Amino acid sequence: MEAPLILNEDLDGTSLAGDARLPIVHINHFKLMYFFLKSKTAYHIMRLSILQLFLIGMIAAGGYARDINAQDLLAKNVSIQAENISLGTALDRLENLSGVRFAYSRSIIPVRTRVSLNASNEKLSAVLDRLLLPLQIEYQPGDGQIILKRSRKVSFLQEPLSPGGEQANGAASATDIRLTGTVVDDKGDKLPGVSVVLKGTQRGTVTNEEGAYALDIPDDKSQAGPAVLIFSFVGYLSQEVTVGTQAVVDVTLKVDSKSLEEVVVVGYGTQSKKNITGSVATVQGSEITRSPQANISNSFAGRLPGLIANNRSGEPGSDGSSILIRGRATTGNSSPLIVIDGIANAIGGLDRLNPNDIESISVLKDASAAIYGAQAANGVILITTKKGLAGKPRFDYSFNQGFVQPTRLPKFVDAPTYAGILNTIDYYRNPSGGMNQRYSDAEIQKFRDGSDPINYPNTNWVKELMKPVARQNQHNLSVSGGTEKINYFVSAGTLYQDGLYRDGVNKYRQYSVRSNINVNVNDKLSFGIQLATRRENRSYIAGFGASNVFEFLYRTYPTLPARYPDGKLGAGVEQGKNPIAMATLAGTNNSPTTVSNGILRASYQLPVSGLSVDGFFSADQSFAFTKEMRTNWIVYQYNKTTQQYSTVLGGPAKAQMYESQTNKALLTGNIKLNYVKNFGDHALSSFIAYEQSRETQEFFSASRNNFITTQLPDLSQGGAQPVDFGNSGSSYRTSRRNVFGRVNYNYMGRYLAEVQLRYDGSSVFPKGNRYGFFPGISLGWRVSQEPWFQTGNAINDLKIRASYGELGNDRVNPNQFRDNFQVRNGAFSTGSNASNVPLIQYSLLANPNITWEVAKKYNVGLNSTLFKKLTFDLDLFFENRTNILASRNVSIPALTGISSSQIPKENIAEVHNRGLETQIQYAGSHNNFSYNIGGNFAFAKSEVIFIDEAPNTLDYQRATGMPLGSDLGNPNADLMYRAIGVFKTQQELDAYPHVSGAGMGDLKYEDYNGDGKIDAADRIRSQYSNVPQISYGVNLGGGWKNLTLNVLLQGQARVAQYVVVEAGEFSSVMQSRAEDAWSPSNPNGSSPRIDSRTGTGVNGSYKNTFWFQNTAFLRLKNVELAYNVPQKLISRIGLGGLRIYTNGFNLLTFTKVKDFDPEGDNGNAFFYPQQKIYNVGVNVTF
Repeated sequence: MEAPLILNEDLDGTSLAGDARLPIVHINHFKLMYFFLKSKTAYHIMRLSILQLFLIGMIAAGGYARDINAQDLLAKNVSIQAENISLGTALDRLENLSGVRFAYSRSIIPVRTRVSLNASNEKLSAVLDRLLLPLQIEYQPGDGQIILKRSRKVSFLQEPLSPGGEQANGAASATDIRLTGTVVDDKGDKLPGVSVVLKGTQRGTVTNEEGAYALDIPDDKSQAGPAVLIFSFVGYLSQEVTVGTQAVVDVTLKVDSKSLEEVVVVGYGTQSKKNITGSVATVQGSEITRSPQANISNSFAGRLPGLIANNRSGEPGSDGSSILIRGRATTGNSSPLIVIDGIANAIGGLDRLNPNDIESISVLKDASAAIYGAQAANGVILITTKKGLAGKPRFDYSFNQGFVQPTRLPKFVDAPTYAGILNTIDYYRNPSGGMNQRYSDAEIQKFRDGSDPINYPNTNWVKELMKPVARQNQHNLSVSGGTEKINYFVSAGTLYQDGLYRDGVNKYRQYSVRSNINVNVNDKLSFGIQLATRRENRSYIAGFGASNVFEFLYRTYPTLPARYPDGKLGAGVEQGKNPIAMATLAGTNNSPTTVSNGILRASYQLPVSGLSVDGFFSADQSFAFTKEMRTNWIVYQYNKTTQQYSTVLGGPAKAQMYESQTNKALLTGNIKLNYVKNFGDHALSSFIAYEQSRETQEFFSASRNNFITTQLPDLSQGGAQPVDFGNSGSSYRTSRRNVFGRVNYNYMGRYLAEVQLRYDGSSVFPKGNRYGFFPGISLGWRVSQEPWFQTGNAINDLKIRASYGELGNDRVNPNQFRDNFQVRNGAFSTGSNASNVPLIQYSLLANPNITWEVAKKYNVGLNSTLFKKLTFDLDLFFENRTNILASRNVSIPALTGISSSQIPKENIAEVHNRGLETQIQYAGSHNNFSYNIGGNFAFAKSEVIFIDEAPNTLDYQRATGMPLGSDLGNPNADLMYRAIGVFKTQQELDAYPHVSGAGMGDLKYEDYNGDGKIDAADRIRSQYSNVPQISYGVNLGGGWKNLTLNVLLQGQARVAQYVVVEAGEFSSVMQSRAEDAWSPSNPNGSSPRIDSRTGTGVNGSYKNTFWFQNTAFLRLKNVELAYNVPQKLISRIGLGGLRIYTNGFNLLTFTKVKDFDPEGDNGNAFFYPQQKIYNVGVNVTF
């Protein structure tokens, strides 16, 4: 028998798991998977075994049947989810689900009509009503069967058009007028099966497979008003269209978001939205593709209540948003768990998924996430990719071209203004020298008029480095379709993003392919295979990050030339760091990455009613390679005296090369036993599952110096001396083992309950603390289903729910339960002939008691629908996060000889997090016009209950009782002086306490404790951090005929960033600082005077609230205007749909932040600017 999976191993194979094993599984799934993948013999065995399994299933299915009374089955509850299938197929599925037989004539019943049907635990009679009555089909229980026939209530019913455009049946009166047309959705796709009825009559028809219809209406001149057609289809808003004199009436139906959300993806399954008892937010993939952003993490903000997405950089290939759910409740890892098609922590993440491949996104925020146990403390984001639907092949092609600009770039003073500022700085130091100590008025005039560009340039460095517009484009092609036995979705996409540097190397290219195939072998056995691969090519500046480039861009003076008149590059501010040279001549870092994901699924309906088994194996792998050639460059400096150029060498003395590769692999195996049972008014759905996974990573790097030439970019061509060589490497392995289950109970669709249990094992913890138990429970009451709840049309649906769950967080650095060592070369020397020798020293002391971080989550909420058009949701939540890993370095005396970096973290911290979320939506339509408006709002505030602090810490400086700050590693870093203005006169300076070296124009810090001096005891702690406490979004939409408009506004509040804007003698100066800074000529300026350098002067070296900026904002996040070309125009060229659109991203920003994007990173604002995108595109269906 195979040994059970070892949760973790040292590199020498020694077990780290000890006896911490689950006895229920004794097969090493991962060795088994490799065996099947590598062995040809195993492949043949597996193929034969699958064939045998198919045969057994087919024999079992053929021999299992029983008679059931059809009348009784009308009261039986069934669940079905089907989109755009034929009516005949829908009836076949209902036969399999209910055991009843349908009897009908195919010449009478339009079995080819396309229908969509979503039902969860509903009576068969209700399902048939919704499916058949819009098609004017009656059903009648008979002897062991249900008979279908055309409704006699219809005075005139026309068959749908045949695919060729001819009427299948029915005759028109001589006085009738024939109307024809095509019905499409808001993407221009044809909609078969749409009901078209003449209002006030029983006369109607349905659209055919091509979305076309023909309907004869009476030509009655005496009727009171014009004829009105009603178009209706499951999942779409009904639309009434007034018929004038036209003979062709084309209609675009708008998606009914409430209907599409009836079935929601949750952990390890789906649930009817009306029966969900947890806090789950959803957004459809079609919403995400309205944004021109290639990185889907940037398209979440404003769409999902409680989800906070902040984009800290717009650099191509590194432009993802940081994501939080309901704020931050830990000093550790706060990122949510990402699950893609059921695979937790899928390699490659969500950022670079092709948006066109996404079907839906669900966010689990409370106890609903407990099914993911040890990884779900920060919430869960579930991504579901598209699958094929039964029908003929459908091809979709899309192309869009984007034009990218920075959302914001600071404006700097010109050279004449900067020269005057330098003269003022000299005056501060030597008032007797006057105001022109460095530049005379004549020299300043030369800067202004450009008469001497060599000696007196006037350089706009931002304009010299940055292009006004960068480009991006995307191509996507997909094909989907299938039969009742097999369906498929296959897609391919390309993406190109250019950087903003002129002639720079920053670029990103991506190529992606996805294939999702599902096979129904018979009524009992099905399987699926999902394959995806992605190639990411990133090009960066070698040796420098974006922060380095923007640091020197913002620091370089306008009085220095970017280029001399003959084209030579200027030297920049120091060591040849001209930002233009850095962006174009420093060399290229090429970093290609290949990501592959594969999932094999199977499910089997056991010969026990309601019992089934399913499972999957997944294998993810990524290979990242980096090749970086760091080159030097030559820039020039002009000597005014000699009138000669001298060269300055920038970068390394000789070229250097660096190469690295990182291999990651994730193997996951899952098997799940499901049981579904309906008995009378009771409905039960449950499962129990086992899952285990193993993730590995191996990293290796090598470098070589002293390349003679860059024309041979190979490591072997570098210098041969020992000092020219370098290498490094690392690896890790993490394993998890989980047993979990869920039970859902529903009584009469009125009383709902859900229980989730999970028992997790993780290799990041020591023996004895390796396993944790994480339960969750939620309850719901659909008040509107009570017989006594009668409100007419005012309240159509009302559900109250509550939940409690315990969730874990094992995403911490592994091996903290062991002593960690490091080797230091040249650490110390001994003897008379002293020489440095290597030293092994502790890097981290062991904590053998490290254990799980636990989040106890409480949630109460309600969901309601009012007047059939208005939905309102509300959630109140509270979280108690305990066992948070935090350092105890504050209370450990320094005399122990243990440095703070060596002290292990302990499970000592505790944080509370509380807040509320609400969402409201309203939709309506009138004639050819439809509209919707909605919004969401979330508030989440954390409170530190315990963190290690020195006993003598002042009460108002304690982190305890305050929200988590921006610096989680060092709470004291969030302490700052309160700036209450600037000293405008010498009398004010003399009369108030101030820091040493302060003068007129410097910041005035509050003497908070009133002791007559300014010192560390006057620092206070802010209520805000770089995580917003308030986030919100507003969506607006409208459609008229074939034209649609959608708008998204997004914002956040109660948020702040600490950004010290450099200005002075050793840095350029932004216009906003220059205009508002105190100076002898501007004695009423409200910002501090400009001196040598802000960060090192009294105004910047003392952390203070002046630089703690309110970064609240409101953005025009997304706008899209689209036009669906009428079907009658495009059908002639064989197209099924044509949609032309233009959209934009981050078009307007309203904020108090003056110079930078409010989502930018903390510090000195040296970050690649965020993106504003103008985009045009086209979608073609054929």
